[in-house]
Amino acid sequence: MTLFGLVRHGQTDYNLRDLFQGSSDIPLNDTGIQQAHQALDDLPPVDWDVVVSSPLQRAQQTAQIISEDHGIPFGGTDARLVEIDWGVAEGKPTREMEETYPERSFPGREDHQAVADRGYDALEDLERRYPGQKVLVVAHGTLIRFVLSGIIERPLPSIPNATLSLVDLEGTTWGVRMIAGAPVEHEVRVVSRDQNPRFILEKSHLAPGQIAAEVQESEARR
Repeated sequence: MTLFGLVRHGQTDYNLRDLFQGSSDIPLNDTGIQQAHQALDDLPPVDWDVVVSSPLQRAQQTAQIISEDHGIPFGGTDARLVEIDWGVAEGKPTREMEETYPERSFPGREDHQAVADRGYDALEDLERRYPGQKVLVVAHGTLIRFVLSGIIERPLPSIPNATLSLVDLEGTTWGVRMIAGAPVEHEVRVVSRDQNPRFILEKSHLAPGQIAAEVQESEARR
């Protein structure tokens, strides 16, 4: 079994100003740098074998800080881990764009299922590259949310900056063990790795859902 730690990058000025960031290549701000230094604090210790990241600078900066702080080898970047392209909403205020384009139907927006699928592709390839190891993956809030939402089959809230989620993969069995620091237990097996999409991401998952506590309560009742 390969364990993945999915870390959202630290804060940027776009995050601070509540702008759609997506594929825009924005660096960390001072708060984001500090968040990157603290990203693994107050969490159960895990002997991570490698850290990889999206090539966008906010993710790569976060990964390199974690790598240096904790002595974890940096395994490079994977373009499939980049954030969703929000099309015309890139760099625009979130509230304004959502009022103008209901259901985030922004012209030029990347298909949400395609984003999730490239995320699963990247994780499966990393599992083949690092079988049975513990791999930190520094990426982006929406991509991480889509990957997790597909596996647990429900919308999720926004993933906060510099938080850790845990996913494991063994064969065709995917498990979610933590979402943004909150324990979750959900496991599902797909028919084969050739199945595409692995998990169907509903259109309702495109925007952030309800608070994380509701997810935990729902999982506890399963």
